[in-house]
Amino acid sequence: MKKVYPFLCLFFTYQAVFAQNDYYFPGRKFNPSILSPDAFLGYSIGSHHTRYDQMVSYFEYLSRESDRVKFQTIGKTYEYRPQLMVVFSSPQNLTRLENIRTEHLRLTDPTVAAPDIRTMPVIMQLGHNVHGNEASGGESSLLTAYFLAACTDPDVIHTLNQSVIFIEPVINPDGRDRFVNWVNMHKGMPPVADPNDREHNEVWPSGRVNHYWFDLNRDWYLAVHRESKNRLNFYHQWYPNVVTDHHEMGTNSTHFFEPSKVSAENPLVPPYVYRTLNDTYARYFEQAMNQIGSLYYTKESFDNLYPGYGSSYPDIEGGIGFLFEQGSSRGHVQDSQNGPLTYAFAVRNQLVNALATIRASVDQRENLLKFQREFFETAISSAQKSSVKGYVVSTQNDQSRAQAFLQTLLYHKIQVYDLPEDLKIGEVTYQSGKAYYVPTAQPQYRMVQSVFEKPTTFADSLFYDASAWNLPLAYGLPFSEIKSASIRPGNALTTDALTIKPKTFAKSSYAYLLPLNDFNVYKALHQLTQNRMLVKAGQKPFSIQTDRGLQVFAAGTLLIPVQPQMISADSLHGLLSQIASYTGVHFYAVETGYSQTGVDLGSNTFETITLPRVVMPIGKGTSQYEAGEVWFMTDQYLGMPITKVDLSQWNSLNLNAYNVLVMVNGQYPSEGRFVEKIKNWVAAGGTLITFKSASHWAIKNNIISEKIRELTDSLPKTGRMNYENAEANEGSKYTGGAIFSADLDLTHPLGFGFSQRRISLYRNSNTLLEISENPYQTVVQYDKKPLLNGYVHPATLSKISSSAGLIASTHGAGKVILFADNPNFRGTWLSTSRLFFNSIFFSKLIQNTTIEGQEE
Repeated sequence: MKKVYPFLCLFFTYQAVFAQNDYYFPGRKFNPSILSPDAFLGYSIGSHHTRYDQMVSYFEYLSRESDRVKFQTIGKTYEYRPQLMVVFSSPQNLTRLENIRTEHLRLTDPTVAAPDIRTMPVIMQLGHNVHGNEASGGESSLLTAYFLAACTDPDVIHTLNQSVIFIEPVINPDGRDRFVNWVNMHKGMPPVADPNDREHNEVWPSGRVNHYWFDLNRDWYLAVHRESKNRLNFYHQWYPNVVTDHHEMGTNSTHFFEPSKVSAENPLVPPYVYRTLNDTYARYFEQAMNQIGSLYYTKESFDNLYPGYGSSYPDIEGGIGFLFEQGSSRGHVQDSQNGPLTYAFAVRNQLVNALATIRASVDQRENLLKFQREFFETAISSAQKSSVKGYVVSTQNDQSRAQAFLQTLLYHKIQVYDLPEDLKIGEVTYQSGKAYYVPTAQPQYRMVQSVFEKPTTFADSLFYDASAWNLPLAYGLPFSEIKSASIRPGNALTTDALTIKPKTFAKSSYAYLLPLNDFNVYKALHQLTQNRMLVKAGQKPFSIQTDRGLQVFAAGTLLIPVQPQMISADSLHGLLSQIASYTGVHFYAVETGYSQTGVDLGSNTFETITLPRVVMPIGKGTSQYEAGEVWFMTDQYLGMPITKVDLSQWNSLNLNAYNVLVMVNGQYPSEGRFVEKIKNWVAAGGTLITFKSASHWAIKNNIISEKIRELTDSLPKTGRMNYENAEANEGSKYTGGAIFSADLDLTHPLGFGFSQRRISLYRNSNTLLEISENPYQTVVQYDKKPLLNGYVHPATLSKISSSAGLIASTHGAGKVILFADNPNFRGTWLSTSRLFFNSIFFSKLIQNTTIEGQEE
């Protein structure tokens, strides 16, 4: 007998899957005039990864050929791919879609009479592929669409009459195409199942992330990226009853569907969601998976605590979200502990659960609609019973940062009002015109709680992601609870009202001043240095007469003298006016250099700011998230180019072409050439900025003389512990994401622009730094009792206490800025991003404060 090689068996098995016409839809009948995805694309679904443009074309085709389909887009990604939200329903429903929408919205408004839910369709939103390299969900959307558009079976006709279904084929089109192009170009014929094959091992950055290397499945709540903003705008036009979120996980896993861990449920969500709806739907998922013989599990993992996932956001918005996690082939076929895992198998599991969701939602239609109405009614009644009646937030004289925060609230349809008169709470006075009021008695009460509350106790000590997400702390805006119902709100805030209107300023023949209080000042500063303007930063406070009277200016104020510039006084005024219009910052004109108090404008304490030329090593071993955050912040908030260099090209890089080097969390080489190159560059005058483990790298490689604070070994020196408790005991010691208080030295150049010493830090690692032996170099120090929001193990908390959050050291003529944490976390922490921007622009102002007996 001839030997049959394993790869041939695998190949024929793989091919046989696609020879079965009923693999995906056994026993179903379809309209023959409408092409299946296979017929349209020219290959069997699951045998190849479909590019996003091909998917768009197929959905456009269905909308032309089927009267059950309406093609629509909700925006574009950073790479200009359209974001689809395609509608499926009966022809009759599609003709009155706007009437259905307005009627459905009445469920979310307790101030109007409830509609008659007996005749209303249920609204569903099926979301796929938020992580671009978890492709089976997106692929399955083509089959779901075909089924809804072309199946002629009576149950499908009934489903379409009773529902409006939105399909978002790919939530992250940019990431999907990055991944799809990778696996298709490395696909073997026959396909290679060996996990070591290049097809199954993407290069950095992976397809998981969007254009800026962010995880969009954390952005529903934070609303940082255009993809999420577009989706939220759509979401709140409809408030779907049911939302699905189709993912993939490790190849050796099977398939997960909800319910998730009981200990990881959001306490703000009504128990009906978790105890009744989740269990009801699970019966449908169970049946669907049993019918095709697929393995699955529930309840063991994943969480619904953080409100910013695609599967948890609907829970806090009167709907219900469902997470599906499918073991990934990460290519076309890959060996796993469960046998060869084909892409087609993964696609089918995603498909059957999408169809099961649709069946369950139609069956539960009236229950879902009734629950949605009750959700928003109980939001008002629960708020009225609460002792907290609202929150007041100060803009802290930073209209740009406040605008970003308030716009996020508006994305979530949170009602915000002007504060019509000053309000004193304790020792803090919130000024009218510089503060806003958010009442709790509103339909979005539960989202208001999510934004403002600061829990520190939880049912579980293991977290899938963050345990803290307080937004005012992230934006660095002071806020207080209001426990009086007598607050009189002013005008309701609108997006139009948030538009920053720059103030005009007089033309000066002497100089202009720009205070550092507004976040957009950094964008203005980059514009000035990019245009080769002479800009100086003052390091002492002063007061001086301006075109708006006598003004007090803090350390960090920017000085733009008129005469030394390479352009005329008229041109300079024109340039500054353009920058003010672009950024919204406020310039002050002065006609004298003589200050009323403090230093004069010709003082040596004003030092010249040069154009930053920033470079960042990236690639395998570095955090794609943190690198993406640096890129995003410099791109979007500074308008400043940053050079990203792969570590594989580092040795050939002329580092002297740059004056700022940013190293994010990662594993960097410790061999001599890599280290010496950076060490010599710093000594020659460069600024090295490091985050988290990169700060440890700089210390361990003697680039700077600082010390690491070590965590005590968590394992007991003696005795025994049960093996089954290892994950819970050791995992609880990891800081997955919590918020802490710290003290900031406002006199240090890295503290310029801040008005309060108290600052909040986000920490999602156990990287710790000892305070510097030089008393002037610890810019930020954690408080003794620092925990503000979230979970941290007591042993870890004791180590975080009084440790260093930010150290600014000198080495030769250069500077080394050590962050213990990531200041740009998820593009939301604008408070600590200021520390990062100050490090880029003002590190040259830091003087060598080496004390006697200390080595540089």
